[in-house]
Amino acid sequence: MSSKNQAGPTSATNRRAQMRAEAEAAAQRARTRKIVITALSVVVVAVLVIGGLVLAQSRGKQSANGILPPNTTSAGNGIIVNPGKAEGKPVVELFFDYQCPGCGSLERSAGQYILGGAQKGDYQLIYRPMIFLDTNLRNDASLRAANAAACYAQAGGDYPAYHQLVFNNQPAKEGQGYTDDLLRNQLPSQLGMNGDQLTQFQKCFDAGTFKGFAQQTNTAAAKDGITSTPTVRVNGKNLDLSTMTAPDQFPDAVAKAAAAK
Repeated sequence: MSSKNQAGPTSATNRRAQMRAEAEAAAQRARTRKIVITALSVVVVAVLVIGGLVLAQSRGKQSANGILPPNTTSAGNGIIVNPGKAEGKPVVELFFDYQCPGCGSLERSAGQYILGGAQKGDYQLIYRPMIFLDTNLRNDASLRAANAAACYAQAGGDYPAYHQLVFNNQPAKEGQGYTDDLLRNQLPSQLGMNGDQLTQFQKCFDAGTFKGFAQQTNTAAAKDGITSTPTVRVNGKNLDLSTMTAPDQFPDAVAKAAAAK
């Protein structure tokens, strides 16, 4: 009896101690799990952030280091229409978006005179395509058209000819855009491209080879302060197109702007 009475309190004390130990152990395991989960979460977030940065940097490099079409400027911000024909002459930069109605009007009315002055060597002409209207109009027609024009030049075609034909086929309704069939098949055929040249052009178009270039020229134009199209600059200064009363006055307007101090 005495043995039972002595054992009772001791057993109860031991059980309480054991329960406390188990509770502390459970609490410690819970804390450990929480620390591990938190640590893993931080690692996962870090991986995602770093992965995102790496991906973003990779994409940036792909755009910045993309293939350039023939006769690209040294800055990679446009295409020189008449390389080597106007050394020391005024530099004319034409900023445009293929979905811009005003750009279409300028090209259809004065395009031949703009190009004519360049071909005669009166000035160096640089086409600087932009694609900002894709965002405004919620499509990618400007990007695809800019890519197509560069692909046409890459395949050995005449860049200005394709450029003009795109504007000649500009939809009457802004935002309707250009179909792939028009850009890929109809326009090069109308210009007489066929055989291996046409195949090369179409492969380039399908691959979007110069979309990175178009994005690059758009960014460069924005950095240069271009906020609307069409914009013409002569030696870095905007040309007031409203001063021309006739389309054939473009070369003279350039000469006057270049002579002005």
